Amino acid sequence: MTSNQMPEACVSLMGKYATIIDFLNACNPSMQLQVCKDASSCFFGDFPTLSVIDRTYGERKSRAWLIPQLVDLSLCCGLKEDASREQLEFTATFIATDFHWLKTSELMLFFYRFKAGCYERFYSRFDPQAILSSLRMFIQERAKAYDARDEELRRRKEAEHKTRCISYEEYCKRNGLDPEHHRLGMLPENEDSQQHPISPT
Repeated sequence: MTSNQMPEACVSLMGKYATIIDFLNACNPSMQLQVCKDASSCFFGDFPTLSVIDRTYGERKSRAWLIPQLVDLSLCCGLKEDASREQLEFTATFIATDFHWLKTSELMLFFYRFKAGCYERFYSRFDPQAILSSLRMFIQERAKAYDARDEELRRRKEAEHKTRCISYEEYCKRNGLDPEHHRLGMLPENEDSQQHPISPT
């Protein structure tokens, strides 16, 4: 696939990191603390999703990013036994398949919170089910963050709309009309005439 055929997100990612090696080096587990300082940026910032990584650099490349993150998680939790290659491959493949729409920053935030004890925990051994169950808990947190952001954007839009509105009386005054005798034909008869969304002229 040439750059002209790539989606814009893939072109943008390749512009920052020419190869998957460049991306892996720049976005390794040691960057979690820096990336996760601002949870809002993790959710809404300009970071690639797992599917964008695969479309940009090739199939299964998102797994190459996930496995070091999982190894880091395993080491941080001080397990008695290291995670097996099969466990790492299974967990990475499951996440890359079922949660391909998550951003790398969101997954970094998840791993960071998992290590902080926010979700389920390991009991001496690496447990893919604990990770995947915890990830579903994180998805619920993510949904709440998106709902809160949508509500905030809605409130801002309403506030901006109100600042552009003037009362019916002010509209008449600016246009030399008598509010007692002039009515706007487009307004419903039962609408309150004290405040109408009329943009200033």
